[in-house]
Amino acid sequence: MTSTKRQRASAPAKGGPGKGRPSKGRGREFAYETLKRQIVSLQRAPGSELDELQLVGELGISRTPLREAFVQLASDGLVVLMPNRGARVAPLDLAYTQEHLEAFDLLQRVATAWAAARCSAEDLAGIRRRAEAFEAAWRDRDPTAMIDTNFAFHEAIGHACGNRNVARTYIGLLSENLRIARLAMAYECYGSADAYEAHIESIIREHGEMLDAIETRDAERAESVAGSHAGLARKRVIEYLSSSLVDGPIGRLLATAA
Repeated sequence: MTSTKRQRASAPAKGGPGKGRPSKGRGREFAYETLKRQIVSLQRAPGSELDELQLVGELGISRTPLREAFVQLASDGLVVLMPNRGARVAPLDLAYTQEHLEAFDLLQRVATAWAAARCSAEDLAGIRRRAEAFEAAWRDRDPTAMIDTNFAFHEAIGHACGNRNVARTYIGLLSENLRIARLAMAYECYGSADAYEAHIESIIREHGEMLDAIETRDAERAESVAGSHAGLARKRVIEYLSSSLVDGPIGRLLATAA
């Protein structure tokens, strides 16, 4: 790896938490976007309480749009609603993550194989645009954009699979997967710039292979690459969580929330 590449890979991420207040009529959307960004970035610890009174003051909105945002975040699997007790950030522990990634692997293989068999030319063009957007986000070393464009790439595959039930379930798992995806996209989750660079380049390579399999209508290859892609993320995330449960950043977050 060249010194220039190493410097770029270790550079701080672009962007940061949003600031300001919502415009009139956008309270729910503003609260949803702000809290989602904080939860996905792990700024709000897994299992931590979402204090309504505090958030109303922080966000400059009333309780009704805040509660509506909680419901939307709960549908994404990022928040747990508790009757008469408000809401908490959804937990993120090793056992839960393993179960989630098993289900994700299954749905990703099915959705990608069916997209290869059923997608339209418009679907294919959309998948290609999103793969290119992910590569652009990597060139900019912007982990937030990488998470967003990676989501969009797989979401487009889900919509192209030709089965609304499978698409809805798969995309739901993608939303729930956002915090897990951050562990595979953020530089600070790696031991070295070389390891980070190698992992992201593997993601880009497999995106290209999935796109090629879908374009050539090779459903068997599409399923195989999608399974490999899910396995790549699963191996990385489980290794990271396992090593972080005691003294790493995730371990500290979980201990704080316990």
